[in-house]
Amino acid sequence: MTYTETSPRKRAHAPLVRVEQLEVSFDGFKAINGLNFSLEPGELRFLIGPNGAGKTTLLDVLCGKVKPSKGRVLFKGHTDLARHQEHQIAQLGIGRKFQAPSIFMSLTVAENLLLAMRQKRGLLSTLVARTTPEQRARLHHYLELIGLADQAKANAGSLSHGEKQWLEIGMLLIQEPELLLLDEPAAGMTDRETEKTGELLHRINDRQTVVVVEHDMEFVRQFAKTVTVMHEGTVLREGTMQDIQNDDKVAEVYLGRRGERHE
Repeated sequence: MTYTETSPRKRAHAPLVRVEQLEVSFDGFKAINGLNFSLEPGELRFLIGPNGAGKTTLLDVLCGKVKPSKGRVLFKGHTDLARHQEHQIAQLGIGRKFQAPSIFMSLTVAENLLLAMRQKRGLLSTLVARTTPEQRARLHHYLELIGLADQAKANAGSLSHGEKQWLEIGMLLIQEPELLLLDEPAAGMTDRETEKTGELLHRINDRQTVVVVEHDMEFVRQFAKTVTVMHEGTVLREGTMQDIQNDDKVAEVYLGRRGERHE
């Protein structure tokens, strides 16, 4: 049996995400300050900017981890994410990956994916339940997608750092979110792992809308389609990486006059 993934990214009239006059405060500090932001279905959007620009806070708002003090966050034109809890937002079709991988080290790669696919069950019942042909096909599809098919029976704890990151991305993807939020997915990887991660993002983007927070400018230059530069909690500039690199304001506040890589 062949597993065929259905595409959620039909072009719609309304943006997939629309953020309107968003404000997030922590002890009087405005991490997000009057932010307006929109994301179309099918985009691969990179968020860049100095530390403290509000990039990760924006992801936290989109997944429900942080609630805004002002503004609206509309998903598919009508659902205000600010009114929902994290688990409800996940059920709406938004998946979030944090910087550190969160996987079950003592389970195999395939068991981790199976657990994510059957997340409403308990751990033991998930692992002992008989898999259907459709589930096995789906499992194989995502093992191939993340490049770990040859290590399906390996313990997750034995994987390299990059492979653990890919496994966690696979655990999100197998739940088939419409929007995937990734926070520095290539951090700590070797050059080869970084390249493979960029290639994986483009494969994912064939089916999912993806937002990536990233500090590695070389990675952004190589793999970004559209870039949003954030500064002091709001949007400074949006466009292609070439647009961003040629913008004097961006060069002044972030990239540096020579456009050197920001750490």
